[in-house]
Amino acid sequence: MSQAPPASAEKPLWIEVVTDTYVPDINGVALSLGHLCNGLRALGHRVEVIRSGATGAPGETGVPWWPLPGYWEIRVGAPWPGQLRRRWDCARPDIIYVAIETPLGFSAVAAARRLGIPVIGGFHTNFREYLAKYGMHRFAERVWRYQKWFHGRLARTIVPSPDARAKLLAAGFERIGVVGRGVDTTLFHPSRRDNDLRTSWNAREDTPVALVVGRVSSEKNIELAIRAFDRMRQSRQDVICVVVGDGPARRKLERQHPEVHFAGYRTGAQLADCYASADLLLFPSETETFGNVLLEAMASGLATLSYDYAAAAWHISHGDNGLKVRKSDETAYLETAESLLDPTRRLAIGHQARITAESLSWPSVVRDLETIMREVVSAP
Repeated sequence: MSQAPPASAEKPLWIEVVTDTYVPDINGVALSLGHLCNGLRALGHRVEVIRSGATGAPGETGVPWWPLPGYWEIRVGAPWPGQLRRRWDCARPDIIYVAIETPLGFSAVAAARRLGIPVIGGFHTNFREYLAKYGMHRFAERVWRYQKWFHGRLARTIVPSPDARAKLLAAGFERIGVVGRGVDTTLFHPSRRDNDLRTSWNAREDTPVALVVGRVSSEKNIELAIRAFDRMRQSRQDVICVVVGDGPARRKLERQHPEVHFAGYRTGAQLADCYASADLLLFPSETETFGNVLLEAMASGLATLSYDYAAAAWHISHGDNGLKVRKSDETAYLETAESLLDPTRRLAIGHQARITAESLSWPSVVRDLETIMREVVSAP
């Protein structure tokens, strides 16, 4: 369990969170929101979550939804403007947090603004980059303009890294706050290394296991990780690649790469076991606003390779606690991956990665969000 932050001495806030995805959904937005909401409650705040899908959990209200095409695991909440306006008119919260710029989020912003309730929102996903990966460039630009207009109506936009903040400011966004991400260093720990799990991957004690964690889809750039694995096999034939995750590209990649072990989705202790039982993480995505898997791998004592942006730009010192290369430089990525075959280097980097992760606690992240919320609520 993550350490809870100490209770706040100031007057507790009543916070309503509107989101299309929430725990137990398997994605970075849902898991991060779960930590943030639980952390705010631990500080003494009242937190109510309005989410897509049916729910019987206390403090949660479900709304109608439909599946997002191409992202079948995401439930998109239907617009709910009348219901939200009546809800907040009868019982007025101090602040609204809108997680995603969907129809549900749009209706929440409209209702909050009409009632004069401060509203902030998260910028979790750069949909323009995602859509561009699928060749939908014109639609991507329209979505980008909509996101910019949407966030222009908020009292504050919350991003998970200084890198993301700099990019949005350069694009003309305003009123940007940074709330990072933490990691559960008790759950994600090197001690969870499991020799039986490694054996199921056909890995001996000294076999390097390269791990890839994430949605198996075009926007996550999984094919680059597999090419890096192939490059590593040219130097050491017994290296093994394990992909943890699922998505629309999985079946195709399984057919094309029978030498890769596709483990499917793993959560909680099973996911932590996968990290600790591997030797290095290949993280090739170019579309993250943060990249939670990087911190999870670092906490598990893995040497990681990623592009130099988002979480890596913030937390990785190249050659010390991880490796990173310039974004989109695939040649450098492939060459650097091969260097991780050196076991001495992997162990040294993994040791420093764990030390870094131990300083990245969720309680401090929750405090940052609380500070921003109080600033917005107290603003004239």
